[in-house]
Formats: sequence, structure tokens, C-alpha cells
Amino acid sequence: MSRYSGESEVRSAKVKQLSAWWHGLASADIPDRRDVDPAQIKALLPYIVISDVERAPFRIRYRLVGTKVVEATGFDFTHHYLDQLVPVESDEPWMQDYAFAYQHRSPVFGVSELTTKVGAQYAYEFALFPLRNGAATIDQFIAIEDYFDFSRVARELDPWRPVGSPVLSDAPIKRLG
Repeated sequence: MSRYSGESEVRSAKVKQLSAWWHGLASADIPDRRDVDPAQIKALLPYIVISDVERAPFRIRYRLVGTKVVEATGFDFTHHYLDQLVPVESDEPWMQDYAFAYQHRSPVFGVSELTTKVGAQYAYEFALFPLRNGAATIDQFIAIEDYFDFSRVARELDPWRPVGSPVLSDAPIKRLG
């Protein structure tokens, strides 16, 4: 996984669309969660992840996970904490990306790679955008993951799972929609 130095490196139309929407709400500060109207980003909702911030200690708890994200990860991690999940590539610095966006009060853009069961690499782009909730502090994030032509490799990916759960490499991924 690598964090982009800026939005100019993004090639995903979905990531760019969410960024334009977030910047349109931001004016002079981080957008407030009350101003978020899901109808404005309806086409992006399957790719969206909304998470809550806990400060002491810093933790991320997933509030909403879009259907395409569930399909790609093989697991609906709504209501789970990031540090309680084992992603396919467990060495990816997800917590550091959230902490960076939180500390710098700015979006984070990047690309991540998943390894398929046969060892092939599959890349997708992501972005994290901080949100306030009535105060100056960042209380939530809205994120997006664009898997591009994901359907061709979906059955080759190992699903995410809670820490301590068995590896289900050969289990079929439930198709949504």
C-alpha cells in the first residue's frame, strides 16, 4: 500500500467524485456530518465506508460499510474496530493513514494491493476524508474504495476476518446484488 503525495495522483473517477463533494462541503473547515446528504453521492454509496473516531486510545470503529466493500473484503465489518480485523494484507498501515488524516485534518489518498490465492496482485484506490460532528474535532471519516474491474478477481481473494477467526481461503464469497 502506498499513500499518494496528493490528489493529483488519483486515477479513480469515484475517488475524485467523492473528493469534489467533500471539498464542496468543506468551505473553510472540515465538513460537518450534519451536512452530509447521502442522496448527493448515491452512486458512490456501495463503495463508501463511514467510521467513528475514538480518541483515548485512538481507534477506528466502522459504522457503515458499503455493499461493494463487503463484496471485496468478503466480510461486513460494520460495528468492528479496525484493530480487531485481519485484512488480507495484514501489514498495511491503515491505522497510520487514519491517524495522519486525523492529525493533519486533511484527506488521505492512496493505492492498496490485495494478493489473490494464486499470488497475483490486485490494486485498488482509496481515500479517507475527515468529518466533524457539531464541534471542531474530527469525529468520523468517510472513505471510499474503488476496486475498478473487481468482479474478475473476486473469487480469488481471501476475505477479511476478525482477529482469531479461522482462515477461510476456500470459502466462496457471497455475491451481493
